Amino acid sequence: YNHRYQLDGLYSLAEIAFWAVVSVPPEDRDDVEQEIVLSLMETIEKYGNKPKSYLKVVARCQFYKYLHKKYQERSRLAYFPRGKKGATAEGLCEPLHDGDARTDAIATLATMPERLKQIGYKILDGEKLSEADASYWARQKAKLNCRRHTDHLSDREKRRILRLHSEGISMCKIARTMGRSNKAVMKVLAGRQLSRQSWLTKMELAAKERDERIRHAYFVEGKTVSQIAREFHYGCHTIY
Repeated sequence: YNHRYQLDGLYSLAEIAFWAVVSVPPEDRDDVEQEIVLSLMETIEKYGNKPKSYLKVVARCQFYKYLHKKYQERSRLAYFPRGKKGATAEGLCEPLHDGDARTDAIATLATMPERLKQIGYKILDGEKLSEADASYWARQKAKLNCRRHTDHLSDREKRRILRLHSEGISMCKIARTMGRSNKAVMKVLAGRQLSRQSWLTKMELAAKERDERIRHAYFVEGKTVSQIAREFHYGCHTIY
């Protein structure tokens, strides 16, 4: 740290780099610090002199790039040794005790093309795929299309979506409430699409009905704002 005075005018940049790499392991600290200093020099050369707060943000970005790279390396190097209690991912999970799931996985692998399995081993070992292998892997994933059934909705769910929408609830809120994607909800609503004028009329009626319920609860039943918010699931700004 004391040798940073020998950096010929770059002491201030080294100070920022040292501040950013405090949590970096000792074996990587010098390399990350040098990368941050070089990045700061490039920033100053390109954009001119910047305040210290700006340079600290640049340094933190380099630090986050280092963390992302380390996480990717750790994921690639994770291996699955065999033991008496099943398979484990070293340092990532507990032993797997589900023998049926392992049997199903082996049976599934047996039905896959040999080239696809070899590509899987390369990905597991962290090897870079060739252009041909990457193209083949992309085609196989498209054939599997594991997400094609995620937007399937039952008739009961469709009726619930239409009911919530008729009550004036937005599409995004319906999707969050039901745990579905916006695309799935949009398809249901598109099948029952109304004209803009009809939709506006329906929304106005729903808003009037909502306001009437709030007034009745507040003035007639004597409920507080917090009670109305909990009971009718409205925000305080809507009630006021």
